[in-house]
Amino acid sequence: MSPSSSQPSAQSKILNALRNARGKPLSGHLLGKELGISRAAVWKRVEGLRKSGYQVESYPRQGYVLVGEPDTPTASAVAGYLQQDVLASGLFSPDKIQFFTTLDSTNIYAGKIAREGAADGTVVIADSQSAGRGRLGRVWDSPSGVNLYFSLILRPAIEPRYAAQLTLLTGLALAESIREFGADDVEIKWPNDLLLGGKKVAGILTEMAVEENQVQFVVVGVGVNVNVEISGLTEEIGKIAAVLSDHLKKKVKRSAFLADFLNRFLGWYRLYLTDGFASIRSIWLDRSRIKGRRVQVNLVDESFSGTAVDLDIDGFLLVKRDDTQKEAKVLAGDVLLLNKDS
Repeated sequence: MSPSSSQPSAQSKILNALRNARGKPLSGHLLGKELGISRAAVWKRVEGLRKSGYQVESYPRQGYVLVGEPDTPTASAVAGYLQQDVLASGLFSPDKIQFFTTLDSTNIYAGKIAREGAADGTVVIADSQSAGRGRLGRVWDSPSGVNLYFSLILRPAIEPRYAAQLTLLTGLALAESIREFGADDVEIKWPNDLLLGGKKVAGILTEMAVEENQVQFVVVGVGVNVNVEISGLTEEIGKIAAVLSDHLKKKVKRSAFLADFLNRFLGWYRLYLTDGFASIRSIWLDRSRIKGRRVQVNLVDESFSGTAVDLDIDGFLLVKRDDTQKEAKVLAGDVLLLNKDS
């Protein structure tokens, strides 16, 4: 098992040049001159793009034109949509993006390479997973070629008790990306789900390694139902799942969506590292629309219903219980959104 090449290459530079040309032919001579390689070497790289599913037309005495791209979130495909400030930051630079056709779980693999010293900002992407996981040991259905499954390796200088805040930050960035692609009614469900029409369109699984009460690394795993057919999911999961393309009535390019998320995540992450969770708490509350909602809280040893009243300064949900009329701090567990009359 090996990732696709994550080092910036002549092939990825040619791809970006063809994208930037926006349908105008680029000659092999000009591409070769810009990259310091021969026309024959340019042709070889273009053939490599074609074998990877890119549609590149050749026009005599004019050059090459990119007319179509595969919907595969490879390192080069994602990098082509990253904003310049993200590329300049180095956090999610192309050389830190690893793509696999299949993995057991991006979180499992990311945890492994993080323990081996993988850099802050490494992104692990899989086109499919054989053992995708959600919170509380749940299965995350991971068919190939249709959805997004990826994990971020982060090394923030924070105490372990604050690591869960990164789940909320990730949800905020994901919700913004989903809205950017046209689904304005997305909801963030504390702590780790994104909902469309009350059903789950994305989930987040955050795991960490701690040493001497300091975070060594955090792995933030994300799964998004982008283009999958509901019939392609298991019956159990299909009943509770939403799909972005179904909601929008059109296909979504996965590499563009992932890059949009990384662009947005970096902005929130920088703010968080500078100003702490307080800087995003009120924004998360506003965009989640959970404040004042009726909820059911399912814990390991009990369940109760109540009204969500706030997030505390650490990001934990505060719920006014129906049974005691007292405020309870929810540290973990499942929180279900109820109808107003429930």
